[in-house]
This record gives sequence, C-alpha cells and structure tokens, in this order.
Amino acid sequence: MPKKEKKAKTSLSDEEQLLLFQQKLLAEEEMAKKKERLLSQFLKDKLAKEEHNSALNLNKINTQWRTVLREVKTRELHKDIEILSQTFERVVDCKDNVIKSLAKDLSEAEEQYARALRSHLHNVDQLLALQRHRLSLLEESYNMELEALTKEFETERKTIIDQHEKEIHYLQDIFMAMEQNYIDSEYESKLEFQSMWNDLKNMNLEEKHFLRLHLENIVEDLWRKFQDVLKNYTDATEDRKAAFETLQVKDEKSSKEIEVQMKKIQKLQGEKILKLAEICRKFETEEEKVLPFYSSVLTPKEQEGIEENNLEELTEELAKVMVDYTGMENFWKRYNKVKLEQLSLQHRRAQLLDINGKLREMLKQYLDGISVSDEVLSQLNPLFIVNYQSNLPQPLSIPIAHPGDKQHPTT
Repeated sequence: MPKKEKKAKTSLSDEEQLLLFQQKLLAEEEMAKKKERLLSQFLKDKLAKEEHNSALNLNKINTQWRTVLREVKTRELHKDIEILSQTFERVVDCKDNVIKSLAKDLSEAEEQYARALRSHLHNVDQLLALQRHRLSLLEESYNMELEALTKEFETERKTIIDQHEKEIHYLQDIFMAMEQNYIDSEYESKLEFQSMWNDLKNMNLEEKHFLRLHLENIVEDLWRKFQDVLKNYTDATEDRKAAFETLQVKDEKSSKEIEVQMKKIQKLQGEKILKLAEICRKFETEEEKVLPFYSSVLTPKEQEGIEENNLEELTEELAKVMVDYTGMENFWKRYNKVKLEQLSLQHRRAQLLDINGKLREMLKQYLDGISVSDEVLSQLNPLFIVNYQSNLPQPLSIPIAHPGDKQHPTT
C-alpha cells in the first residue's frame, strides 16, 4: 500500500511542473508581446517626432533658400534693367534722329506741293479762260447755223404745206368725180338688173307652166299604162295560179312517194350490205374470224390525247351527228382495216413493179453485154471490169414478203 501512494505523488508533481512550465512560457510570451508593443509605440512616436522635426527643418531651409534666391534674382534683374535701359536710350536716340529727318523731308515736300499747286491752279485758270473763249466762238457759230436752218425749215415747211393743200384739193375732186361715177353706174346697174330679173321671172313662169302641162300629160299616160299592165297581169296570172296550186298538190304526192322509195332503197342497201358481208366472210383469215374487231395499237395516253384533241375540235352540231352514228363504229373499224390493207397491197405492188422493171433492165444489159453488134459496141459494156468494178448496176435489196405478214391498221 505505501508503494502505490508514492507513485501517485511523483506523477502529480510532473503534471504540475508541466503546467508551471506552460504558464511561464505564456507569461514570457505576453511579456515579449508587451515589449514589442511598447517598442513599436516608441518607434512610432519617435518616427512622428522625426517627421515633424524634418518638416520644420525643411520649411526653414526653404525659407532661407528663397531669400537667397530672391537676392540673386534681384541682382540679375537689376543688371538686365540697366542693360535694357541703355538699349532703349540708344533706340530712342535713333528714332529721334529718324523723326527729325522725316520732319525735314515733310517740310520740304509741303513746300514742293505748295509750289506745284500754285502752278497747277495757274494752268487751270488759263485753260478755263481758253475754254470760255472757244465756247463763245462755238455759240456764235451755232446761233448763226441755227438761224440759217430755221429759215430753210420755214421755207420748206411752207412749200410742203402748199403742196399738201393742192394734193388734198386734187384728191377731193377725184373722190367727188368717182362718187358721181359710182352713183351713175349703180343706177344703171340697178335698172339693168331689174330688167333682167323681170325677163327671167317671165321666162321661169312660162317654163314652169309648160313643164306642168307636160308632166301632167306624162302622168296621165303612165297611169293609163299602169292600169293596162295591171289588168294584163291579173289576167295572165290567174292561169299560172291555178297551175301552181295543181303543181303544189303533185309535189306533196311526189314527196310521199319519194319517202316510200327511200325506205325501199335503204332496205335494199341493207340487204346488199349483208350479202357483201357474207361474201367477205369467205375471204376472212382465221385471225379475223376470231377477232373481227381489232383493238387499237395506241397506248392509253396517246388514245386519251387524241380524244381530247377531237373533243376540242368538235362542235355541238357535229357531236350530235356523231352520236347518231355510234352504232356504225365497228363497221367503220373493219372498213378502215380493209382500206389500209388495200393501200398496203397497192404500195407493195408498186414496189414490185419497180423492182421488176429494174431487173428487166439489168437482164437487158447483161444480154447486150454477151452479144456483139455495132450498137452494143458503141455503148458501155456492162461486163467490162476495170479496177474490180463493172458497169452493171448494184443489185437491189428486194424485201421478201411472207404470206403471214400483215400491216396492222392504226386508229
């Protein structure tokens, strides 16, 4: 038991020592921080004091330096002012001398101007006197010429007025004579016109009376002729009217007979068509017997295009007529097929005839080539070969027609 108590005491003492050591360290750190704060505060105060002292010293230095600079500058300015004053005095002296010389020149120029002005005024006075003398002479000559012209004008004016009055009197006499002549001629013309007018009036009245009588006679003659013609026409047309009525009755009977005969003819034509159909039936091929009405070889689009074009070109009247003949469409198909085959055979016959003629010509040339005569020798020999070429015409390409081949009709 005592050993355990000793161990506890030793452990507690170590902890206390550690705490004490830590407290000492903390105290030392606080003291160091406090010293640092005091030192920094001291340094700040010292720095502020030094700054204050330096500012005061700088102000003192600046004030002393300004005084020194002012003194130096004043001395320099005094020197400059002395130099400038001396220069100004020299310039003023020069200007005074120039002004004096200019004043002297001005006085001399004024004297010269006065002398020139006096001489000019004297010359002007002399010229004015001379001009006045010339004007007086010209005025005297002008007055003399004016008097002469006025005298001449008065004499001419008097002569012109006298001549004018004479001409006026002469023209008045002529006018009065012409007026008298005009009055006389007017009176004579009126008398002549009145006499001519009376003569023409009488002549017109006579001609009018004569024409009226003549026209009345003509009208009476024409009226009589018209009555005669009307009577003759009525007499002549009575027989024709009766004949026309009889002919009209006959025409109605004939039209009925024609209708009956047309029906008979149509019936006979139908019978004839049926007989011809039976005859043609014998000559039909197996294909035609199986498919009597061939289908169109056109495509549906082509057929539609043709129908559209036909519809655009058709009129209403033609469309109505075509509707009446729609039952004959199959007949016309077969008829067109036969017609096309006929045309094809005719074309084939013409080709064969052409080929036959050419073959005959070739045969004739060949026979001429193997025979000997003056006529043959004078012409080209078809059997004569030069450079592998003969005078014979080239052989014709003859198309071979097979019995089963047929040209398909188109619609």
